[in-house]
Amino acid sequence: MDATSRLQRRPDVTFQSVAGEAILIRMDTGTYFSLNNVGTEFWDMLDGQQTIAQHAATIATKYNVDVSMVTSDLLELAEKLAAERLVDVN
Repeated sequence: MDATSRLQRRPDVTFQSVAGEAILIRMDTGTYFSLNNVGTEFWDMLDGQQTIAQHAATIATKYNVDVSMVTSDLLELAEKLAAERLVDVN
């Protein structure tokens, strides 16, 4: 996976936002994964259309932080989401 990867939320994952943070639940196993507010923003963007780099640029602009740092953080999160089978990677 790299910054040009596109992530799509899996249809068998449900989620609920509580106080700006998301709780993701895999329906087939019942396991859950929680995201902080920035992770939740990233999750909300995952439509399979934009790359991780594009999402990082959006978030970096919003929070006025370095895009390379955001890209690195999102790649790390994306790897975890993929490992947990919460997203599909294109």
